[in-house]
Amino acid sequence: MIKLTCYGGVDDIGGNKILVKLDKGSIFFDFGLSYSKESLFFEEFLQPRSGCKIHDLLKLDLLPHINGVYRQDALCPTDFENYNIRAKKFWKVDVQSFDEAAKTGSWRPDALFISHAHLDHCGYAPYLGEFPFLCSEMTQKLMDAVAEIGNLQGLDKQLTATKDREMAQLKTGFFPGEPKVGYSKEEINRRFCNLEHKKAQTIDNGLTVTGFNVDHSIPGSMACLVETKGAQVLYTGDIRFHGRSGYNLGDELDGLEPDVMICEGTRIDKKEPDNEKKVETDLTDIFSDCKGLAMVGFTWKDIDRYETVRDAALKSGRIPVFDPRLAYLLARIGRSAYDEGAKVFLERCGSMLYSPGDYSNSKHKVGDMAFSEWSSKRGNINVDTKHLENGISALELSENPSSYVLHLDYFRFKNILDFELPEGSIFVRAQCEPFNPKMELSQKRLLRWLKHFDINADNDWKPHQIHASGHASGPEIQEMIDKIKPKLLVPVHTKHPELFSNVAGKVHRPKKGAEVCVQ
Repeated sequence: MIKLTCYGGVDDIGGNKILVKLDKGSIFFDFGLSYSKESLFFEEFLQPRSGCKIHDLLKLDLLPHINGVYRQDALCPTDFENYNIRAKKFWKVDVQSFDEAAKTGSWRPDALFISHAHLDHCGYAPYLGEFPFLCSEMTQKLMDAVAEIGNLQGLDKQLTATKDREMAQLKTGFFPGEPKVGYSKEEINRRFCNLEHKKAQTIDNGLTVTGFNVDHSIPGSMACLVETKGAQVLYTGDIRFHGRSGYNLGDELDGLEPDVMICEGTRIDKKEPDNEKKVETDLTDIFSDCKGLAMVGFTWKDIDRYETVRDAALKSGRIPVFDPRLAYLLARIGRSAYDEGAKVFLERCGSMLYSPGDYSNSKHKVGDMAFSEWSSKRGNINVDTKHLENGISALELSENPSSYVLHLDYFRFKNILDFELPEGSIFVRAQCEPFNPKMELSQKRLLRWLKHFDINADNDWKPHQIHASGHASGPEIQEMIDKIKPKLLVPVHTKHPELFSNVAGKVHRPKKGAEVCVQ
């Protein structure tokens, strides 16, 4: 018997939270946030309350009400009952924590499989109890980096390690001795089990889990096959076939015939496949024709796109200069932008002097050494300022703009205020076009920046669009399904489940929170 419940990713792009229960155990496939669902209630200056975010999300049904899943200290700080607090009623929730379920022997999941390190697949993992997280080693390293430099706050930062949320007392200030909520000093690493391509592992309760490398817009992405005696469930995660890796899940699992295949369909309605090689060719051409500074925007976690932009810049005779967050990410996986023919952009920050002290609170902007290795102890100073010595600042970019390609996403456009941009400077958007109201507002602001600085004048001050998606097209998805031949196909991560077909069996369109049983 297989029981399947989709708590997210239903008629939605992202937010996957899929629970599979088998005779021997249970596993979640991803536990991500839904940007589209959150935007129904929140915006830039209207956000969940940081001190009780999990309660806000539960009340708005942005997190599912499931017993035995969430951390006790996320729901209620440790030692809470020992304090006489006026607001106690607001901390009561209608779900049993993972810790409480463990004490009573009630149901709780055996593991979470994380397909990749995008927050729409792992962003709510910090709220989960202490059960194992299964993913590739690369995904764990990327989650580490996102936690360090990804602009996350509070519990949201605890992607790979936890600090107990606990009651404490104010020691100084106007109200010494009064209660507050804080975090323990001790950090406890999550239990990660790193999956390797095609190598099966047996986890708690006897579930056999096999990871399969897949191509996506972030490295380390995996699909997952879960097996018990007489039952197989396959989860694709996010997938494409046109990137640099060459992985093809359909070829790997040709003729598998699993009982259930949970398949993403972001671009199921698109007929034409994308091509990362064409992106490189088009970028090379536009960089070569550019008379001023060439700027290109893409997400700093997309290492495939980094390699594409780097190679295109070098082929056009320009020096590629990348966001320091991307450089920090590369360093976490044992690589260096400097060793690969690239440079790193040195942003002005802090007191805006290009002084080493300006970067004390944003260490990744001045060097790529791990934060944990920095030390300010007397006699044991250990810092990394390689970007000050070897990076490229606005000064160098302004002196010789036609020599460079600068990685500059929309949220770093304020750096343009330091540039002296010559006529003929361009901006290329090497990521998806706006597809929701929030992104459309950002697009209007972007156009104002471009027109104000006369960027892309030959394109009516609009961004040049050169991109290949992180997701497969409809025909590519259908070809994969036809090869794998599932008995039951479950579309997720899609706005168009009606476009899926399954010649080998049935198609089940899930409903959010509704359990389906498969014999």
